[in-house]
Amino acid sequence: MLIGGALAGAWAEAEARVEKTRPPLQGGEGLYNARSRDSLYAIAGRLGQRWEYLARLNELQPPFALSIGQKLQINNRHIVPSAALTDGLLLNLPGHMIYLYNNGTLIRRFPVAIGRPDWPTPEGNFTLVGKQKNPVWTVPKSIQEELRKEGRVVLDKVPPGPDNPLGKYWLPLSTPGYGIHSTIWPESIGHSTSHGCIRMLPEDIAGLFPLVQSGTPVAIVYEPIKLTAADDGRVFLEVHPNVYQKRLVYPERLQTLVRRFGLAEQVDWNKAAAVLAEQAGVAEDISRGEAQNGKRAAK
Repeated sequence: MLIGGALAGAWAEAEARVEKTRPPLQGGEGLYNARSRDSLYAIAGRLGQRWEYLARLNELQPPFALSIGQKLQINNRHIVPSAALTDGLLLNLPGHMIYLYNNGTLIRRFPVAIGRPDWPTPEGNFTLVGKQKNPVWTVPKSIQEELRKEGRVVLDKVPPGPDNPLGKYWLPLSTPGYGIHSTIWPESIGHSTSHGCIRMLPEDIAGLFPLVQSGTPVAIVYEPIKLTAADDGRVFLEVHPNVYQKRLVYPERLQTLVRRFGLAEQVDWNKAAAVLAEQAGVAEDISRGEAQNGKRAAK
């Protein structure tokens, strides 16, 4: 069931306390060696960003084919969502990223796939209500109907094995029909392609599975625009597409965050406008007088 009562009240109090706290910055620039069957689409998804940004960063031209061992410049710098969670899992839907917390410490982040726009992953505060290895997938009636319309084989249940979309791990949420699971379609990670469930790479959920338990809190938020200031004073802005087409005016949201954190005198608004327009999904430097990241100046 959804979290209520005292726990929900504690969550609200925590959110009020962090209202003006600048969220931390994670990640940075590096190199990636392309592997067999890699694509810009899949690599960018695992990095939580748009493939077009990765192509521009590496000055790649169509058809964007990669060779094994090809070195790519990458930037996986992200701003942690501002939701107040000290223990459990925090999922930011537009960022396609889930964060694991323990005793107020951010342990690790994982890229995920979420529900497609016509079958969205729900927002809210939930809990895990179990853990299953090698689960049987009971196919929802709605998905059975979709398969039937597409002329595909329709099953009531799918046993454990290589054809089971849940993979080897299933973490059901307290809202019926939704959960976190492994996937047999790793290329979907970082994109909005599921029927509402949260997909993880097999190796990622294998590492997460022993770290959570029934009752672990799960907060699912919608933050396509994130802003923060680093320890050295530089201001970073991260912008993702509005995947569920919510009523949201990006420039207004940015203005709100700038005022909240008191950063108006430090922001280069021309840089900020460029980041808002591209929506690359990477935290980029929008400070006054600083060189722009991601080769934007060479665009």
